Amino acid sequence: MKFKFLFFCLYLFFSLSTKAADPEFYRLKVATKRWEVAERSSFLNGKVSKEILSQLDSIYQNLPTGYDLNYDPSSQTLTVFIHCSFDFYSIQDGQLVKEYQFANRGYTCGSYFFKKNNAYYILGGRGFWNSHADLMEFDTLNGSWEFKQAYYQPLDYYPLGAYQTSKGMMTWLGEYTNPRIPRIEKEANGFFLDMEKKSWQPIKIDIKEFDFAQIAHSNESHLYETEDYAFSVTTSQLPKLGWYIWIIIEKETGKLFVYEGNKHTEMFDSPYLEVIGNTFRYFEYNLNSNSEGKEKMIDLDIIRSQSREIGQVVVLDAAEKTSKASLLSVLPWIGFPVIFLLALWLGIQIQKRKNTADQTAQGSDKETDGEQESEEENAEILQQLLRHNGKKLSTEEFDAVLGLHEITNFDSKRIKRSRLIKSINKQHEEKNGFPLITRIKSSEDKRFIFYKITFENGN
Repeated sequence: MKFKFLFFCLYLFFSLSTKAADPEFYRLKVATKRWEVAERSSFLNGKVSKEILSQLDSIYQNLPTGYDLNYDPSSQTLTVFIHCSFDFYSIQDGQLVKEYQFANRGYTCGSYFFKKNNAYYILGGRGFWNSHADLMEFDTLNGSWEFKQAYYQPLDYYPLGAYQTSKGMMTWLGEYTNPRIPRIEKEANGFFLDMEKKSWQPIKIDIKEFDFAQIAHSNESHLYETEDYAFSVTTSQLPKLGWYIWIIIEKETGKLFVYEGNKHTEMFDSPYLEVIGNTFRYFEYNLNSNSEGKEKMIDLDIIRSQSREIGQVVVLDAAEKTSKASLLSVLPWIGFPVIFLLALWLGIQIQKRKNTADQTAQGSDKETDGEQESEEENAEILQQLLRHNGKKLSTEEFDAVLGLHEITNFDSKRIKRSRLIKSINKQHEEKNGFPLITRIKSSEDKRFIFYKITFENGN
């Protein structure tokens, strides 16, 4: 009996040691050219050389973008997806081999790139006209991306982040955007894509202690992924939560944990994010320089062990469709009375529209004037920011540039500031490939923030 117990302990020990020594999850996200500040010769334990990244930079020097690199240890394959394009490469013997055979652009800014069952996919993204949650699978035979139909897909939806489980893809918070309608809404929870059933289901981020969705949408928030966890990092100014909120999600169980130790958001502006197993490395800039800094590492196994459970991600049932059969079974009971009432209602509506045509035209004119005023206001803000290009502004100086200094309510000013930064950075990043406004913490007091204005990349 003693020998059996000893054998079990040795087996468990070597199993855990093997898992720790041989992780299955290798990811690298880099921004064009910016990765050079780290002065590293390679990434992902030598699997991605700086020569490969330099080749990519030379190809995409006129297209500010970013790269997602994926290494699969089981097949020893290394691939890279280029954001805001459909370009997809394999890396063989240190050389780039282009797998995508066409020249389409757009539609895939911010897409989530992943591999499942020996196939490569991209999920979601932003195009010129709208956000979307489309699933695309790479067709190796034809060298193209193919759209994969899925039931109950949310329309115009772009998640804040996503992570992969054994059953499918979990998307986190996000927003709905479609200027054709127009439509701009926030998503308070998210959705789960069952890869086997090719079906979307809503989820619920069940946290009782605080309204996480409201905080995340009012402040800057990001989601990161490691082998076993997803890692949500959100800024906050609520006294009971502190300046930052770190939430760890166990990918397979959906359990949510909050870390209450020392926290920061230095990974937000890192030029690269390297993930191996459950650790990820990033580059922290010094306060007064964009060319000097130091690399930092976060071990999610350690952070998880020191965290407190606060909630659960719950996958809900998908909304049921109304079948054609059930609709046809009701039709014989509608009859003439319902048709008559419908015709009467339509007549009343037509008359109302005729009587209010002039009022509607006047209202449209007012809305057009309001949109023109909004565009003029944004143009004035950008003109003011241009005068401070390359400068670091205190919060008070920054508020004066944005015209927020006259707002007396602290929360109203903070929310307005956050929304303006998000809007300006989103437009600037889509056009130029990098944010216009960068938050930098004070070296003397981490609670205070400076805002750096950068109109040209590399400053």
